[in-house]
Amino acid sequence: MRPWNIVGVALAFVCAAGCRTTQEVLRDYEVALSVGQYSKPVNETTELAGKGDDSQLLWQLLSGAAQYMADDKVGARRMFDAAEDTFAKNDMTSVFAQAGQGALAMMTNDRVFSYDGGGQDRIFTCLYKAIDFMSDRNHDAALVELNRVVRYQANWLYDRRRDIDAAARKMESDAAAYERQQGAPGNRSRNVSNVLGNASFQSQIRSKCRFNPVTSGNLSALAPKDYVNVYAEHVTGVFRWLNGNSDLNYLREVATLAPGNAVAVRDYRERSKGVRPVNQVWIYAEDGLCPCREEWRLDLPLGLLPFVRRYVIYAGMALPYLRERAHGAISWSVLADGRNVPMTPLADVDALVKTEYDVYMRGALAREVTRTVVKVGAQVALGVMADAAERRQHKKNRGAKDRSGDYLALKVAQLGVATWAMSTTAADVRSWTALPKTVKVARVDRSKDGRLAVVADGQRIELEIPEGNAMVFIRKPGPSALPVVKMATF
Repeated sequence: MRPWNIVGVALAFVCAAGCRTTQEVLRDYEVALSVGQYSKPVNETTELAGKGDDSQLLWQLLSGAAQYMADDKVGARRMFDAAEDTFAKNDMTSVFAQAGQGALAMMTNDRVFSYDGGGQDRIFTCLYKAIDFMSDRNHDAALVELNRVVRYQANWLYDRRRDIDAAARKMESDAAAYERQQGAPGNRSRNVSNVLGNASFQSQIRSKCRFNPVTSGNLSALAPKDYVNVYAEHVTGVFRWLNGNSDLNYLREVATLAPGNAVAVRDYRERSKGVRPVNQVWIYAEDGLCPCREEWRLDLPLGLLPFVRRYVIYAGMALPYLRERAHGAISWSVLADGRNVPMTPLADVDALVKTEYDVYMRGALAREVTRTVVKVGAQVALGVMADAAERRQHKKNRGAKDRSGDYLALKVAQLGVATWAMSTTAADVRSWTALPKTVKVARVDRSKDGRLAVVADGQRIELEIPEGNAMVFIRKPGPSALPVVKMATF
């Protein structure tokens, strides 16, 4: 890293120090949702989305979700449509392969790349648009969005493989180029393998990140239950059933992936027999908030890299870990005609988020170790050259301690590499933190007067269901948050 580039990085960090960090925005956003202040974060996230930076998609999703919960259908739809445009752009190529990321971009951190979201981001974007269209009785538009949900779900594995391959190619290319630039030793692969294969290092990762570097995030080992969003599939199946659209596949898959859910099993059984629902009500409760990412800093275990310790000024690295968040309510039930019907778990969104985190971490851990090993190698190479220059000067001066200009230049360069390494060490903590923790479901007969009540930890949510079939969607992000209710009638 040349001196003027180091100065540029330092100035960028000074400028950034006066701005709110992504982590600060996300934490305030979480607080607002947890207490039901759904409109509070809209202005800031919408303004950030308008800046068009590398986190634009994240701000679009956060703004859209807040407006969705505030029941601003126009605003939410505008933001979700903008997010869809960004998804479409990213469909052309992985963000890791897109032009404009800069030379040696991979040698900084994953935060330098545009936020691409994940499969669940795409699925929930279209699901929430569909729910709002349903509640407006625009069933044709809702069907279009649910068809997109299905397409995104079907492409989940392909999209993950594409990103993993693109990131690996970019990492190899940038690491090799940086080593050539700095004159670093070419034993990177062996050193990275030594670190990743070390039992003590693996134990640290398992303990803090709940991630097993050997087995977690292996796409070839995942089963559909690990990544299929059965909530979205069930909504799609029930909607198509009530809307008169054919196709039994969605309810069949849900019954297969959630065999313990009596509602899913009943729906598939009745749908397969050609039963037409009459005055039936499906109630979905999106509870709590999904896990969010936090930064964890640790040091590279230098003992695994022989003969480097005395030359290393900085060997830090940073990884994201998942922080689990609270339920909105522990107990959910429906009161209908004097009966108390428990709502049963349908989808574990925490587990879906964890799967996507594991897939991301499988590449991110290797990338971060590689970055750190290469940056350490550059410090070592410059330190060795500085010592050699000092020895040459020492010999030339017959033992006099007069350090040459070459020695001082090399030591300054070594310090510059270490300073750059320190300034660019950061974990990518961006994620769509508005998603629910779990989803529960109940199916009940519509009462004669249309009155039902959902009870969430003692809080009653009164519903009035018109004649016919209905789907009700309730969102409760935190214990003290007032529930958001949306209803679709058929």
